[in-house]
Amino acid sequence: MAAPISEPQHSRGPVSSGRPVAGRGPARVAAAAVITMITVLGTAGMTQAAAAGQDAAHARHFSQTLTVSNTGDSGTGSLRAAIATADAAAGAATDITFSVSGTITLSSALPAITADVTIDGTSAPGYTSGSPPVVEIDCDGSAGLDFAAGATGAQLLGAAVDGASGNGVTLSADSITLNDDYIGLDTSGAADGNGGAGVLAAAGTASEKIGLNSSGDSGVIANVISGNKGPGLELSGSAMDTVVANRIGTNAAGTAAIPNGGAGIWITHGSAGSEIGGTEFTDAKTGQVNNPTGSKGTVTPVFVIPPLGNLISGNSGDGVRIDTGSADNTLNGNFIGTTADGDAAVPNQGNGVYINGANGNALVGCKLVNNPFVYYNVVSGNKLNGLLVTSAHGTKVQGNFFGAGADNTSDVGNGLNGIKVNGSSTGTVVGGVIPLGNVSAFNRLNGIDVAGKTSYFITFNTFGGLLAFKGAAPNRDDGLRVTATGGHIVARTNVFSGNTRAGIEVAGHAHGVTIDPNIVGLTTNGMTAMPNGGDGVLLHGWAHHDTIGGSRVSVIPQNTFSGNHGFGLAITGHAHGNSVFKTFVGTNVFGTTALANGKGGVFLGGHAHGNSIGDTHRAPVNLISGNAGPGVWLTSGTSRNRVLDNFIGVSRIRKPMPNSGRPVVNRGHHNTVRGNKSRRSRRSS
Repeated sequence: MAAPISEPQHSRGPVSSGRPVAGRGPARVAAAAVITMITVLGTAGMTQAAAAGQDAAHARHFSQTLTVSNTGDSGTGSLRAAIATADAAAGAATDITFSVSGTITLSSALPAITADVTIDGTSAPGYTSGSPPVVEIDCDGSAGLDFAAGATGAQLLGAAVDGASGNGVTLSADSITLNDDYIGLDTSGAADGNGGAGVLAAAGTASEKIGLNSSGDSGVIANVISGNKGPGLELSGSAMDTVVANRIGTNAAGTAAIPNGGAGIWITHGSAGSEIGGTEFTDAKTGQVNNPTGSKGTVTPVFVIPPLGNLISGNSGDGVRIDTGSADNTLNGNFIGTTADGDAAVPNQGNGVYINGANGNALVGCKLVNNPFVYYNVVSGNKLNGLLVTSAHGTKVQGNFFGAGADNTSDVGNGLNGIKVNGSSTGTVVGGVIPLGNVSAFNRLNGIDVAGKTSYFITFNTFGGLLAFKGAAPNRDDGLRVTATGGHIVARTNVFSGNTRAGIEVAGHAHGVTIDPNIVGLTTNGMTAMPNGGDGVLLHGWAHHDTIGGSRVSVIPQNTFSGNHGFGLAITGHAHGNSVFKTFVGTNVFGTTALANGKGGVFLGGHAHGNSIGDTHRAPVNLISGNAGPGVWLTSGTSRNRVLDNFIGVSRIRKPMPNSGRPVVNRGHHNTVRGNKSRRSRRSS
């Protein structure tokens, strides 16, 4: 056993220097004697589980080991004395172990830790790996633990830290590890919040390790950081940190909220290059591999909670907030706003993830070589948006669920939009080639909302209003809504089906929007109806100079707007200058079978003017057939629109496929209707 520790006399006020205050001679002599003792402790005599819990500490070589033998605030054998002794041994790596468990109630702040010190609560009697801490540091209104300059490489293992006046734990040196800790909870798991952040990684620090999961087992709980008055974890000007396998804002079971007062994780003041979660997707204990879509619906799905991901739920603010120039941070494998299994809500009261004025950040759930969603972020159940991106540039969002449960079945909708991008955001990429798309479903407003002056936005391979390779999961408004005025907005190779209102809505003064190619109102194979409750695609307000159609190479051969309860395409209000070509309306994706839109094919109403349905000098331009109602309907307020060179009422192979109404109804003014083919040898006018 290590020798008991006798401490120098100290002030009852806060210790700011990290050095003990000089006192009586015998205490100084005893402390000096302890410093000269070097004790090497093995794991003999400990339970196997306790030994496993100390892997992080005992994988290292220590110059000295000091033992805390009582739970007193101060004096021989106290934690305070151990820290003072360790600090005094400059350059030595010190392991502070415990021969006692229980609560250490402080009457003043502990000395700042200024050396490479491991405080190892996992060594205390009664501790078993994976269980709550049995050592509690109750700050009782004093300042929390401070790993100050000089503490590079220090560790806090298996301790509960609560009741501090400010931050529970402050990290002001690099490469500090926190693992198996409760921050803001006592050892019973009850809230006893710290007055500031649970954990603060201060400016200028790097490579902090907030949580470990060396086993690779799914369900490992590294730390529980909950009940604090400020954010759970604040990275403030820190860089290259890892945050792994924590529960932030919930109880240890991950079934109920114990809110932090701010965000669960706040990444701010230029924090850069950190990874929240990780990319593992195999449960090392069982060998199961996460495959939530069953290889795109071809085999039985397998559900594995990503082993390195965090549960970030139940917080009073956002789940994760990234702001003030914090760049190049990545979220992988996290469940944000849900229970630990990802299938029910434990809402964050703000957004799931809020990126504001911070560039190059990413939410990534798979790589190009993986099956879809293998280490997905599940950002669902939050009170506001799943993801809100405001005036940020270069945000990447690939392979995630927004509003659906981790089981690709449960309704865990966000309270507003699945994804919202606004402000002056540019270069936001939502999805990519298969398997990099996202699911945005079951949300209380839109699957995706693109607003403000957003520009250079793309949604690519989004399941908007349906589950991944499965059935309908309606967003209660639209699949995609665009009101942004920045231009260069592209929706390509998406399926927007099953929504309560429109599949795609372009409104306000939106311009420079391209919709090509997408399936709207059908299943992912384009062969069966999955209706949107309103129109398939709706352009209204003053939407102008938007393009519906194109020649992009895709697994979807062309736009197909079919099976919707309203019109396949409606252009109303004051929408003007919009072009529609290479689009099928009312058929399957091959144009061979009717899948009727319920009110008609294409509708131009209100004061819509100057729009072109066809007219690319290449006939036929659009296929508008098989609808319940007119093929094209222009109402009395419309003017100067053109309906030219389309197939109306025939299939792609020119067999009859009539609309139930007339091919074209034109009641407007100065509209041009010509060159449309309703049979191989007949034209409608």
